[in-house]
Amino acid sequence: MFRPFLFEAVLFILPFLIYGIWLLLRGERPDAPAPMGIPLLRLIALGVMCMAAGLALFAHYGGAPAGSAYVPAHMENGKLVEPETR
Repeated sequence: MFRPFLFEAVLFILPFLIYGIWLLLRGERPDAPAPMGIPLLRLIALGVMCMAAGLALFAHYGGAPAGSAYVPAHMENGKLVEPETR
């Protein structure tokens, strides 16, 4: 359950990291006082869009195929059988 959350958090932080790297390559200090034109709202919007795209792709391509049956974990001959989709 932690992996999807981490994936979405990385997608949200990605525009901020790219902006910080861009500032470093331009020779500016990322911790310096920001100019008036700092694109903070744009970075937040890009982060939210990346998260939305990641959620949409995860929902579309993740999981079991349509029409498959879920078999929950159960015990067979004293051994735990992992859950599966058939």
